[in-house]
Amino acid sequence: MEKRNRLFEVITIAVILLGAVSVTAGRSEIQIDNAGFERGDVAWRYWGDGDIRDEYYGLKPEEGTFFLRTWLRSGWYQDFRAKKGERYDISALVASAAKDGLWGDAYGEVKIEWRNKKDGDVEVGEATSIKFDLDGQTDKKIEKDDWTEIDLPTVTAPELATHGRVLVTIWSSDDEGGGCVLFDDVKVTKVSP
Repeated sequence: MEKRNRLFEVITIAVILLGAVSVTAGRSEIQIDNAGFERGDVAWRYWGDGDIRDEYYGLKPEEGTFFLRTWLRSGWYQDFRAKKGERYDISALVASAAKDGLWGDAYGEVKIEWRNKKDGDVEVGEATSIKFDLDGQTDKKIEKDDWTEIDLPTVTAPELATHGRVLVTIWSSDDEGGGCVLFDDVKVTKVSP
């Protein structure tokens, strides 16, 4: 009887593991280093202003301990290796605190660019992005004091790409806006053919 119970346990575990493998078989995580900003600015490059926070006007990270806070005309980015024809899903958690929320023509953006290091790190192909704000004047409206996941449509690396660059930014077209945007859990996932 004990052998039969042990065999049943082994079969059950095998079925559970097989199910977990089949769910993730079409995807593999690209190693965006420090995707949740848990180690500060390690692995990220940036321009403008930004800092790492554990709380901002009552907003805390959904997972982990820290997130990135950015303000006007700032961006953080990280590169990852890519080749022609490879497909990727890009996402990030974003928020804007009510007490320092986006206003005017300011908006946040999650973006992917394709670049070629062999030719001097020039941009190749077309970038894809989703812009967001609090009043619905861009691609996506978000709510104050609430984390929202931004998912770009699946993108394909163009012919001359040697790497992709994922960017999280806050911008104002005419300097008639401001506020802060918070970013966390930036993910780049390679989609298997």
